[in-house]
Amino acid sequence: MANQKGLTVVIDDSKARKVAENMGLKLTGTIGVLMRAEKEGLIVSAPDKVKELKEKGFYVSEELFENLQRFK
Repeated sequence: MANQKGLTVVIDDSKARKVAENMGLKLTGTIGVLMRAEKEGLIVSAPDKVKELKEKGFYVSEELFENLQRFK
């Protein structure tokens, strides 16, 4: 359905992302949603929100987190 309607699916799980990619779906993850929210002015800082998530147990690789901070 998402593919037919051109929607983007939000998936963080790496195995599920691979399946979605193989199906030709457009996808993003939580960090992508936060980056978009910052761009749209809905939140002040995506890196700050990711840091909060990490502190609550959300897994983000250090490499991705560092890249996100550089993006800012």
